[in-house]
Amino acid sequence: MTVDTARNRIRQGSAARFLPATDYDTVCRALGAVALLSLISLFLCGFGPPTIVDRDVGPTQRFTVGQLRQIQAARLPPPGVSAASVMVYDVDSGRELMEKAGRLPVSPASLAKLMTALLVIEQDKLSDPVTVQREDLVGGAVMGLRAGEELRVEELLRGLLIPSGNDAAMALARHHSGHVDEFVHNMNRRAGELGMHGTQFRNPNGFDAEGQRSSARDLMKLVTLLWEYPLFREIVGTAEMTVGGHQLQTTNRFLDSFPGVNGVKTGTTLQSGQSLIIGLERNGHQLFAVVLGSADRYHDMRAVLQAVQGNYSWVPLRMPDRPTALDRLFDEDGNRWFLYADGINVDPAALESGPFFDALLAGWERQELRVFRRLESPPSGLWASGMLVGVLEWRLGEGVIATQRLFVQ
Repeated sequence: MTVDTARNRIRQGSAARFLPATDYDTVCRALGAVALLSLISLFLCGFGPPTIVDRDVGPTQRFTVGQLRQIQAARLPPPGVSAASVMVYDVDSGRELMEKAGRLPVSPASLAKLMTALLVIEQDKLSDPVTVQREDLVGGAVMGLRAGEELRVEELLRGLLIPSGNDAAMALARHHSGHVDEFVHNMNRRAGELGMHGTQFRNPNGFDAEGQRSSARDLMKLVTLLWEYPLFREIVGTAEMTVGGHQLQTTNRFLDSFPGVNGVKTGTTLQSGQSLIIGLERNGHQLFAVVLGSADRYHDMRAVLQAVQGNYSWVPLRMPDRPTALDRLFDEDGNRWFLYADGINVDPAALESGPFFDALLAGWERQELRVFRRLESPPSGLWASGMLVGVLEWRLGEGVIATQRLFVQ
């Protein structure tokens, strides 16, 4: 019964004799409300309870409670890790694989020397001679310099990064900027340019000082930038060497003891505790891991790396081996053409990295990996061998993680 029908019946029936004309609309509104409630009840009873969703499309993947717990656990350090901050970063995918208190401000200790190294490398005066002065000899971890001796900037850089020499840090800072205070100013200026907003330096060697702080996230930015310099990679990957008559021994015990480790540096003070950044190469892929404020950095780092390796693996992206609809097309005349794919493009600049690309995926992400083909017909309507005809899109969930160009064979 519609509202209009109800209105007519009320007016025509006996009820009209007892209701004032002004009450007709009130009665009709009441009947309309009853009808609406009846309709809602019908839907609830016939179709089940409503489902609450937070987006306008259904989920592409469902997890059990146990799987959700596994996902959450994989992104946090395993139990027993004492470090105040932890972060693991995959360079190729740009993903943070594990994180705990990544923005927590802590004393960086000798990891501050990474900024010292960056300024020296960027100045690019590696062959300049530097005469060591008495005020450079500040104690702590040292390269073993003596006042009056002369070394090149590159030699001091090795003494800075391999044995974490505080004396080398002071000599380099003075040579770079003329005065240590000016060098510290330059350190903070460069940190601001890099977006290291949680970082403040007070000296070039990392001695505990009021207000000196950094974070795992900021230090990760710094080390990934330094890694672009071959000289830096070579130095921090060196376990021992002799420079200018000084025997240098790395402070990074993981360099020879954990498979795949190819750098980077340690840091230790009473205020900061033990800290460590390492680089890890697996099948040509580079990872970085940071632990800060640890009671046992090597125990913590080993547990972190083992957890990451247990949860993530590299999955090759390539055309399927068996024939599929992806590797063929038909022209307007019904002729069949086969397609092949070239190198994977993995960043906005479309840099080609070879015939295959490995995606770092967790076990629960593999079922989300899909490949889609996008074709563009040639203006002439005619296909030809070697012609670019479109791209393959490799998608993880709702995002594109790589593209691959398609050509006619």
